[in-house]
Amino acid sequence: MLTLEKIIPFFKYRFVAYSLTVVLIIIFSLQTYRNGGFNWGIDFVGGAKITVKFQQGVDTAQIRKVLAHNAINATIQQVGKDEDNEYIIATKLTSRTENVEESTKALRTILQANFNNAEVLSIETVGPAIGDFLKRSAGKLIALSIIIMTVYLAFRFELKYSVGAMVALIHDIILTVLFCGFANIEINIPILAAILTIYGYSVNDTIIIFDRVRENLQITTKQAFIDVIDKSITQTISRTLLTLLTTLFAVFALYMMGGEGLNEFATILLFGLSIGTFSSLYIASPFVMYWEKLTSKQS
Repeated sequence: MLTLEKIIPFFKYRFVAYSLTVVLIIIFSLQTYRNGGFNWGIDFVGGAKITVKFQQGVDTAQIRKVLAHNAINATIQQVGKDEDNEYIIATKLTSRTENVEESTKALRTILQANFNNAEVLSIETVGPAIGDFLKRSAGKLIALSIIIMTVYLAFRFELKYSVGAMVALIHDIILTVLFCGFANIEINIPILAAILTIYGYSVNDTIIIFDRVRENLQITTKQAFIDVIDKSITQTISRTLLTLLTTLFAVFALYMMGGEGLNEFATILLFGLSIGTFSSLYIASPFVMYWEKLTSKQS
């Protein structure tokens, strides 16, 4: 791995980084509020997914026009080859009192009445109770994974490094979820998978820096702790950027070639991986420095 001889004073610009984080949180929060809150998917609020095969050539615009005429707001995604004329049509429950079975039956009737020989291949339904359960389970999963990783890193390094990595991780999760609200991206199971992917990437990137900090502390004790961290980040920055760029290239290819169904998943990864690298430099590392300063004054 290439290393730089000149030490880059990353901490000199930490307040600029903090300001950027605050600005992003404010902008994302305000836009999420203007959008009416988070756009929860069928997995978390309940609804139905119907896979339909049309005998005659149709497109998403035609299907959406028919559904809109009948006051149905749906997400439409083409699957398979163009000549297969197969689409997945997903509708969410508009209220907790709405009956998912009746809504699905009405949607099926509308499709078959407006499109000749529309064949329903499969139907998947999620009730509001199941949606609430999945939403709670998703929150518990993220919280549990953070706790387990904190305990592991506490044994692997020291408590200050463990907490620093988790503070950066929570920063990434908050910004990524708010970005979903900002961009009105539907939060569903695939998006949750993307967030957990960001989780793993962010923690791994942070651990690389902390490993080098620990090595440099063993080599020299004369440098100030802030200088050791700057030196460690400088020595690992080429690895960090190369890993980020190669990963972003792969995700960007997924965005460009994965189709409509993977666009939002790839968008979250593009944003989250970039934020994960940012937090490793300007959230996790400064937290450890402040912890070290505080404990040094108390001792």
